[in-house]
Amino acid sequence: IEHYSHHYLLPVQKMRRRKVIQAALWAAFGLLCWPFVAFVREKRFRPPLEIRIRQDLKPGERIVEKDFVLFMTENGPFAVSRQCTHLGCRINYIQEKGIFICPCHQSRFTAQGKRIAGPAKRDLPRFRVVTGEGGELVIQIPRGIG
Repeated sequence: IEHYSHHYLLPVQKMRRRKVIQAALWAAFGLLCWPFVAFVREKRFRPPLEIRIRQDLKPGERIVEKDFVLFMTENGPFAVSRQCTHLGCRINYIQEKGIFICPCHQSRFTAQGKRIAGPAKRDLPRFRVVTGEGGELVIQIPRGIG
């Protein structure tokens, strides 16, 4: 009789054990996914960083800032990033040659940001430049998601 009663309860015990294991696995999955869900839920689009230049520039002149170089041409202003597209090093603008050179791995770019040579595979980003209400130039540096 014991043998039959024990055998009779076995499927019920298996069902309970299976449900407990499933619940534990789902709980573990939820705990592993929670940081990702919290990250995505809290992130919002951040407006661009705006840097105002109140200096009058004539065509052919430039201003070298920490994050960009602002050039004034006959067609208007444009700004080129100083962050190398290879590994993110801050690049230098060589005025005599009219090119950007990365001091880390020697990537080279034209003054317009076009890749010339080196390990970098992409051109330098160009930033939007608009004229502010007071006539100053406003460089808009994208910040993406934050």
